[in-house]
Amino acid sequence: MKNILIPFDGSGYSQKAFEKALEIAEKFESRIIVMTVLQSKIPDSAGVSLERLQEIQDEEEDIATVMLKKLESQANSKNVSFSIAIIHNPSSSDGIVAFAEKNNADLIVMGSHGRTGFRKIVLGSVANGVLEHAKCPVLITKGIE
Repeated sequence: MKNILIPFDGSGYSQKAFEKALEIAEKFESRIIVMTVLQSKIPDSAGVSLERLQEIQDEEEDIATVMLKKLESQANSKNVSFSIAIIHNPSSSDGIVAFAEKNNADLIVMGSHGRTGFRKIVLGSVANGVLEHAKCPVLITKGIE
């Protein structure tokens, strides 16, 4: 198990998943990739210029980078190789699955729920989508928001 992917959205659920992935990575001397998926929150018909859309996208990436970089010291303290990735995809689950395939993830570790508004009763919609479509094993952690 060389590459462990952790989708991270800043929720308590994703923090719990990160901690579990870090524990696994330390045992197996794996590399972890912490990633987030950004979705455009502005509809195409909103009348926003392309230049302003790019500015908004850059701002979202900056915020996501700061959030993900905060995890780096935890990985460093365990001598675990750490990298971050920020991708853009209208579907978080599709983005995670595609990223996992492209980057040869051996395991995806993610929280049972995230920051999405409506939650399924048993499993969050993003976690459910990844679980259904990922070609590698997926470990779903439970945690408290």
